[in-house]
Amino acid sequence: MSEGGYKGGTTIEGRWGCIASALLGVPVFMFLLLADALGDCAPDTACKKGFLTQVLLPSAVIAIGVGLLVRWAVKTARQNNPD
Repeated sequence: MSEGGYKGGTTIEGRWGCIASALLGVPVFMFLLLADALGDCAPDTACKKGFLTQVLLPSAVIAIGVGLLVRWAVKTARQNNPD
């Protein structure tokens, strides 16, 4: 049974994108979580709008954006320099 050129598993671009998004996403999440927990509310104002919109959503957007950008950059670099 021949493999037919199929290579299973993840690609180099996917691995680099995942590593970059984890390396940047986790610290951003921790910083926003800490800022949300320690943030002081001014009197007579609505604060603590929610964990989802103030911490989780911005962290996810940044991590996904970085992951896709790094994946695209590695793929472009490999196509331009096929060593």
